[in-house]
Amino acid sequence: MSPTHIPALTGLRAIAAGIVFIGHVIAPHKSEVPGLLQYGWVGVNIFFALSGYLFQYLYADELIAGSFRWWPYFKRRLIRIYPVTTLVVILSAISAWERVTLPDIGLHLTLLHGWFPRYRSSLNAPMWTLTLEESFYLIAPILIYYLRRFFDDMRSRLPVLSPARQVGAMVTVSLLLWTMTFALGRGLASYHQDIVYHLLRVWDGDVFSATIFGRLSDFVAGMLAAGVMGIHGQRLVRRGDILVGLGMALLIGCISFIHAEGGSVSVGDHKLGSIAINGIAASAAIIIAGLHAGGITARILSTRTAIILGECSFALYLIQFMPLGPFPKVSMGLQQILETSGLHFVAAALVCYVIMNIAAAGVHYFFERPVGIWLRKR
Repeated sequence: MSPTHIPALTGLRAIAAGIVFIGHVIAPHKSEVPGLLQYGWVGVNIFFALSGYLFQYLYADELIAGSFRWWPYFKRRLIRIYPVTTLVVILSAISAWERVTLPDIGLHLTLLHGWFPRYRSSLNAPMWTLTLEESFYLIAPILIYYLRRFFDDMRSRLPVLSPARQVGAMVTVSLLLWTMTFALGRGLASYHQDIVYHLLRVWDGDVFSATIFGRLSDFVAGMLAAGVMGIHGQRLVRRGDILVGLGMALLIGCISFIHAEGGSVSVGDHKLGSIAINGIAASAAIIIAGLHAGGITARILSTRTAIILGECSFALYLIQFMPLGPFPKVSMGLQQILETSGLHFVAAALVCYVIMNIAAAGVHYFFERPVGIWLRKR
């Protein structure tokens, strides 16, 4: 399990982006959509868990060996996100110039906008997640290093156990660490909320869902899954469908609980509501581990079509809510036009998805990819 590129996880990006996209465009028809299909935002949880998994998998060896270097690390991250991000910010600012301020543009270009409730969704709503990704990039190497050291130390103490008990012990400890991270994140989010209100007299009601503090456990869930797979993954090679099935069952269970309690807002009133919401990323981490292990599902998500959609997923995610002409959100405007023409909203959503993916492919292949190659050469 040593290759640095895992095709099935690129395919999973396509699924996550598609879930978010379809969730957005059918949102006005929420009452007509079956309960379990109303939660397109779970794609964001998948993205965060996927980031945690890949970072732990890709950088743990470098950090332990002492060959990790901060500047090449940041350079790779900047090249990965900034070309498309800069393009989208500039185009969005031009299209919505009458309602955009210079601080708005500056905060979005530096990806700091997510720390300010007023600007979090002002220019291009989905971009709030990039502030969390940027925050994770800053702390990830430290978390990766100490998590790997912890797992290596634990592995050295487990040889006396049978392989099955070793896996059980690692999973149990990972669950405990995830729970502690979840509790720590909520505590830090509360402190951040109080401090911001004290200094700025602004109450950040989304601090638990829109800052790195509230979402820390999403990233860590993926990191823990990668840590366990790094040690025991060889036992599951080409048997990943078992993990995928388990992860899907847990994911459906979490969403079903959230829906039964009235949705993502109302579920917060239930004592187990926050666990169910955070459990989505944990479920996604199990699915990701299963795809990494291989199997039928991994082969499906490794097909050429899935790979292409996955490679274009970042562009799709960013351009879907760009303001364009009379439309403050281009995908919603296109959806409205298609529905007005007589298409059922489900058929309109699928057509809209295809059209926006074609646009995203254009952005990826004619801008994001060549600019990234040029920057890497420089």
